Amino acid sequence: MRLVHVRIRLPDTPDDLGPLKAAFLSHAVPEDKVGHISIHPGDGRELTAGFFVSATTLSAAETVAYTVVLRALGSEPALQHAYVISYSAALVPAMFDRMLQEPGDGGRNRRRPNEVNP
Repeated sequence: MRLVHVRIRLPDTPDDLGPLKAAFLSHAVPEDKVGHISIHPGDGRELTAGFFVSATTLSAAETVAYTVVLRALGSEPALQHAYVISYSAALVPAMFDRMLQEPGDGGRNRRRPNEVNP
């Protein structure tokens, strides 16, 4: 299980994060192997969605989390004007040590320049 954080800028600050969690969960298909999603408010209109994903590589887990968020942003009226700021693995020390030993690309903070300032 890998933890991936997706930072999202919202059009306004929600009072209740429960519906957002449900919205993201509803866009995760069984093949995504998302076990759990947590939502944490950030500064201003930002929030962090934590995706617990069963994936063979960290890069695959990051891709799943990003894809699920994009599905939700494209389908949910409340998220219509939201956009992804960044997505990357959460740094849990013991997990991080193991992840450093994995083969694959070394890219971590997968910023999408066209989404930072739409």
